[in-house]
Amino acid sequence: MTTDYVRLFVGLVLVGALACGDAEPAADPNGEEELAERSIPSNRERFVGAWSLTTSERRSADGELLAAPDESRVGYIIYDVDGYMGVTLMRPGRVPYADSQPTAEEALRDFGTYASYFGRFSVDDEQQIVTHHLEGSLNPSGAGSDYQRGYQFLGNTLVLSPPAGEDGSQSFLTWERLPDLPETELTETHKRLFGAFQVESVVRHTTDGYPVEADQYETAYLFYARSGHMSVHLMRPGRVAFAGDRPTADEALHATETYGSYFGPFSVNEIAGCISCPGPRDQGYFLHHRVGSENPGQSGSDARRYYELTDSQLILRPPVRTDDEGRQVISVISWTRLGPNGVQ
Repeated sequence: MTTDYVRLFVGLVLVGALACGDAEPAADPNGEEELAERSIPSNRERFVGAWSLTTSERRSADGELLAAPDESRVGYIIYDVDGYMGVTLMRPGRVPYADSQPTAEEALRDFGTYASYFGRFSVDDEQQIVTHHLEGSLNPSGAGSDYQRGYQFLGNTLVLSPPAGEDGSQSFLTWERLPDLPETELTETHKRLFGAFQVESVVRHTTDGYPVEADQYETAYLFYARSGHMSVHLMRPGRVAFAGDRPTADEALHATETYGSYFGPFSVNEIAGCISCPGPRDQGYFLHHRVGSENPGQSGSDARRYYELTDSQLILRPPVRTDDEGRQVISVISWTRLGPNGVQ
């Protein structure tokens, strides 16, 4: 092992022994003053931003590597300035469903190839543990749980380690900070958009104004990071924890049907008119470039969302679609900002 890794491993194993190294990262010139103005706890400030997974590995109790490091998974972890967080992870080689929706067998096959959860986070500097307080999770058994992770900052990377197993072996996930967008690339919309949002409501109607019944989410979070990356986590009501450690095919199907998630970079095309006004208009929109998606057929595609944005609310509207009855349907998804300018 290299000297740096020995130092890291010893520090994290001591943390794991208590409950489950610390070099300051380089200062972030973008947004540093805003963080100070918002009186963000210093222990939380180091986490704030978007991080991309680079490697994951597992080591024995004495620090020996148990298998070659895995560099194939992709994913983000986004920590928001107001204490909210979301994780998305995806394995390579996922196969699209044969139809628009999965069968029970396809859902079971793919369960475990994509992970997503979201909630709040807190930091214990003394024990060097960050705790993810899950409000929702693709795995319904995870909702309401607290996930503790030992942490270590090394330069521009963050290493997170779940608690050690019974045999003392432990996983280490290394995340690299994604740099903030340069000031020259920021539109006024970017500057107002960055942050975390929670779903408020979903409304649907036909293009000629007739209301259409819309299923609501129990909760959902949407993150836009200063690096120009985003993730969304959508959870329906009525989800039930698995009866065992692994889901049955029917349990995997229900979990998949009641949860949605994707992640990737985003771009902004500035609004130049009112999207809710009748008649021709030049509509501003976001493009969510989906690097990964809970639905394997959507990975690598773009999702267009027309928008309206205020200090406390974001309204997104996907393109008009044709429903099963042949109607042209407009969906309007309202989000409330989490934090000082929105709900707490």
